[in-house]
Amino acid sequence: MAAFIKKLFKNRKSDSGPASVDLNQLNPDDAKDLDTLIEFAQSAETNSQKAAAVEKIPHIKHLIPLYPDASAALRNILAQRISQLAQGSPGQIQDAKNALAGADLQTLIQQLCEPSPTDHEQVSADTDPAQLLKLAIEGKTAAVRLAAAEKIEAEDDLLSLQKAAKGRDKGVYQLTRKKLQALRQDQAEARKTQDAIDELVRQTQEHARTDNMQLYSARVDSLQSQWRNLSAQASTEQQTAFLSAMKECQDRIREAEAASEREAESDRKQTERQATLELLQQTLDDLKASVDPRGPSLSSLDALQKTQENRWMEATRETEVGKAEQKDYQALMHDLRQYISAVQRLHNQQEQLDNLLASEQPDSGQLRHLLDDVDWPDDFARPEAIAAAARTLGHVQKEKKAHASDQKEQQKTLDQLLDRLETALEQDHFAESRQLHKQAQHAFNALDHKHAGSRHARLTLLGRQLKDLQDWRGFATRPKQEELCEAMEYLATQHMEPEVKATHIKELQQEWRDLGGSSDQSLWQRFKQASDKAYEPCQAYFAAKSELKHVNIEKREAICQQLEAFAENADWHNVDWKAVERIHRVAREEWREAWPIDFKANRPLQKRFDRLLKQIEAPLNEERRRNEARKQEIVDQAEALISHEPLQEAMERAKTLQKDWQAVGITRHREDRKLWQAFRAACDAIFARRDAQRAEQAAADTAAVETVRQRISESQAQREQAGNDPALLRNALDTLKKTATPRKLPADVNEALSAERRALESAIGALERSQQTADWEARLQRFATEQEAVDSTRLPESLPAPREIAVRLEIATGQPSPEADQELRMKQQVERLAAGMGSSNPDTSRPETEIERLVDCWCAQAISADDAEQLLPRLLQVLAQWKAG
Repeated sequence: MAAFIKKLFKNRKSDSGPASVDLNQLNPDDAKDLDTLIEFAQSAETNSQKAAAVEKIPHIKHLIPLYPDASAALRNILAQRISQLAQGSPGQIQDAKNALAGADLQTLIQQLCEPSPTDHEQVSADTDPAQLLKLAIEGKTAAVRLAAAEKIEAEDDLLSLQKAAKGRDKGVYQLTRKKLQALRQDQAEARKTQDAIDELVRQTQEHARTDNMQLYSARVDSLQSQWRNLSAQASTEQQTAFLSAMKECQDRIREAEAASEREAESDRKQTERQATLELLQQTLDDLKASVDPRGPSLSSLDALQKTQENRWMEATRETEVGKAEQKDYQALMHDLRQYISAVQRLHNQQEQLDNLLASEQPDSGQLRHLLDDVDWPDDFARPEAIAAAARTLGHVQKEKKAHASDQKEQQKTLDQLLDRLETALEQDHFAESRQLHKQAQHAFNALDHKHAGSRHARLTLLGRQLKDLQDWRGFATRPKQEELCEAMEYLATQHMEPEVKATHIKELQQEWRDLGGSSDQSLWQRFKQASDKAYEPCQAYFAAKSELKHVNIEKREAICQQLEAFAENADWHNVDWKAVERIHRVAREEWREAWPIDFKANRPLQKRFDRLLKQIEAPLNEERRRNEARKQEIVDQAEALISHEPLQEAMERAKTLQKDWQAVGITRHREDRKLWQAFRAACDAIFARRDAQRAEQAAADTAAVETVRQRISESQAQREQAGNDPALLRNALDTLKKTATPRKLPADVNEALSAERRALESAIGALERSQQTADWEARLQRFATEQEAVDSTRLPESLPAPREIAVRLEIATGQPSPEADQELRMKQQVERLAAGMGSSNPDTSRPETEIERLVDCWCAQAISADDAEQLLPRLLQVLAQWKAG
């Protein structure tokens, strides 16, 4: 307000002065009007008014005399106007030389109207940056300054130029400001690009290490696409890091593809093996169920055997096959081979068998011999010839019983089985040997002790040979079993989540079972011990988890009990609804947190909990609907206040409604949001008129800001004109401090105001420091020729030696000491630190106080000629450096 009143009185004061002149009504060609323009350009209140008058003056000879007494800002305007006239009307230059006398004015004409042709030549791409900066600040014409400013690119130089041109050269200032803005924008874009590159490199490195292979390749393609847009701006380190991480990603993709191919190939072979087993099983089932009336086809069976053998061989090549699967194939193929062999034998004996059956009284011995030679498998359907021969010889089961009762015949059968078993063992036919050993064992068990004793040793020996053959077959699976042992032992040493570890243990155990176990008990014990050791932490975890489930069931039971107690005892007509809502929310949260649980034990608790929640939700929903109705009434009242007058009363009532709104209890979230939006819109409309009043206040603040800007410009001009007069600088500082500021000062204006105050204070301090230093130097120089009286109260009890004075002065001013005095300097610093820690006077730590005391100590004692000759120049040099700052 004070600034506004001051401006008002200033405008009234200038009503009778030049400011009241209407420049548009003045004719520069009229001598009287021209004098008025020149006077207005000199005495107008503001630079803008002076500039308007300068723009109306048409001749250089009238502008040159205004230049010497003009302010820095007006000088720039005059220089631009003179340069414009000199370029448009070169003849005015000579007219000005003829009209104006005095060497100073002639020099100004030459400087302002006739710039050196080398000025433009110096402004080129090869011009030294320091010279460009000098030309942009001190160039004689605006064209030269602008040309030089156009060539400046360094940020520090642009900042210096902006500071120098501010308030003095509007064109250069604005150009510099735009270049700085563009430079900072480019820097921001560059930083943004670098951040994007760093983020992309980080994402690529993380992707190279991730265990999640879902959409892995697509993510790699996306990262590569992003990199193509940024790679040109990437540094060498960033490119190296990205390419290294991308190589890891590509390696993992190739590994994943290879693993996928291996898995697909393994699945395909698994499918082939399964199909082979199913086909063999189906074929054998069909052969066991029935037989072709024409007899089994040997060629078809032989072709089937060979094709399935080749199929199985291809499906097991370079692939691990489970022991159970291999065992099934061998058993099926063994049965098929037996059947084919029987068919072959039947074909060989078919003609003789048919002849015997065709005779009226076939020889039973010969017929039995033929059936024994054919040895048709019992599990398969018999061809008609075999069935007819069996019927001829009598019932098969009676024949087997009769044969079994004959010990000698059984003994003969056992001998034959043992012979065949021995042959099969020699040929390493494990499946056949195992089958023959079972048959021999059954035949041996059918003999009595007398007939069995002589064959017990041979049967035992062959059994051991069968065991050795079984162990040799197990040799093929031993490396894999040893790998499983090592894997289980390694797993036992790893620290991982128990759930994950238990899964790995189960997978390894299943692989062991798929191999069919091991006959080597030591290997099995090793695997079992490793499994037990690996499962120990899991066992503790699952025990704790089981206990945790029990505890959580108890927690849920307690929650249900608390809810039941609350629901039964709550006074729904006088209850804290927010507390009820909080209980309802917290109960659900605690119910979810009570996890994991035993689902079977939780089932009745869950039903009980859901019922209790519904029991509490019913009154809650009723209360929410009542509160929503209350808020709707508040919204209706607020909407009625939108056009209410007076405004102050409407605002007060709106504030009351806001308090009423806050006092309303619980509501549903979605409904509350709708009501709040309507209420907020009504209140915004009510307070919109208040915003208009604030806009008026903002306009007043803007005017005050302009006043502050003007005071800053005036202070800058006074600071430049003050020279070495600290009184003028203090006066400018007092004026700047008394300038009224609005409530909110823009950041740039506030910064400029603070900077100008600091500049004034710095200039005042520099002048005072210079004067004070000059006084100290004068005292030291006078003391070299004459003694002076010194106030003894300012002296210490014991005066320091001249060399100590020199070292202390160097310490106080922060100057280095000679190498020879380093030990003395260290000692003085320690004493100074100790004295400073024990002193409570802040003035003793000021350099000026210390320097004053040291000068007094020098002037208060007799200095030898040698010390004076050696140390006085040193003291004066230190003071000179202190003065220079």
